[in-house]
Amino acid sequence: FTARSDWITQVALVGFRGVELFFVISGFILGLPFAAHHIAGAPRVSLSKYYLRRLTRLEPPYFVTIFILLLLAIAIQRKAVTALLPHLIASLCYMHNLIYARPSPALGVAWSLEIEVQFYLLVPVLTLFFAVKRRWLRRCLLLAAMTGSLAAQTFYLPDHPRLALSILAYLQYFLAGFLLADIFLVEWKQSPRLSMHWDFAALAGWPVMFAVLRSATISHWIFPYLLLLLYCAAFRGTWTNRLFSHPWITAIGGMCYSIYLIHYEVISAVARFTKSVSEGAPYWIHLLVQFAAVGSAVVLICGLYFVVLEKPCMRRDWPRRLWTALSARIPHKPVADLAGSISKPQRTGSHFFAAPAQFGTY
Repeated sequence: FTARSDWITQVALVGFRGVELFFVISGFILGLPFAAHHIAGAPRVSLSKYYLRRLTRLEPPYFVTIFILLLLAIAIQRKAVTALLPHLIASLCYMHNLIYARPSPALGVAWSLEIEVQFYLLVPVLTLFFAVKRRWLRRCLLLAAMTGSLAAQTFYLPDHPRLALSILAYLQYFLAGFLLADIFLVEWKQSPRLSMHWDFAALAGWPVMFAVLRSATISHWIFPYLLLLLYCAAFRGTWTNRLFSHPWITAIGGMCYSIYLIHYEVISAVARFTKSVSEGAPYWIHLLVQFAAVGSAVVLICGLYFVVLEKPCMRRDWPRRLWTALSARIPHKPVADLAGSISKPQRTGSHFFAAPAQFGTY
């Protein structure tokens, strides 16, 4: 089918901008404990635990996914290992954007994960904004940093593709998350009061967002601040908060990392079979049918992927539990028994020491 320039087409074409929404969420979630320490006197964040948590939570699903997709690319697409290997190594080190200045063929969507990892590394430094005690000054500095980032990007991004795929191109969204964390702690005391006024803000804000995204210039300057407003509405709106707190929404949100990792492959595979179902229908009907069919498949398949691979890694102690489970499967014998078994060496044939019979079980 041919996409027409109607409103539903325009909405569909800006779906990729959901990346920035998750950058704001990352800024909020990761900035919150640091903000609580500086602003509310909460215990200091242990950096060793912070980095270890990032490592044990994100690495296993990411590494497994990359290797699975590599095997599929070799088996199905007949791609050469030698051609993929450099991209694989760069992706495993989260350096593909900086080395190749384009998304990785090993896992295309991981371009944004590489930016997230840069943010994870910089969080302890960036959250020093919260060390500024005066509230008005702290927030003015955050807003100034956001605006300064936007202004600087207009000069260096067009001619530097590597910078365009780095945190320098998206810093304003993470800082918007910091500002949201500040408001959440100070104004709302971690318990936002609900009001229907914020529902009206959300009702107007979401259509405005899609309209703004149609213009690259306008969205560049407005989008970060508009997202901050919409997240405030999600926290404070009576019905908006109820919507985003619905169990189905939170369940899908909980497995968003698994969806993120393999949704493109699921869509590509499933759409080959579903596209003929509504082909020839008006575009909006075709889009809705495909959204329902492919979207359901994404939730089901990625949900299974989440349960099998990601969910076990959500436990903070999963490395210790895994080690304990593996150790329990390895046969062992008490040290005292071993000492007793070798305490009486004897000659047997040409061997000075005859191995005790029970050693055969090891």
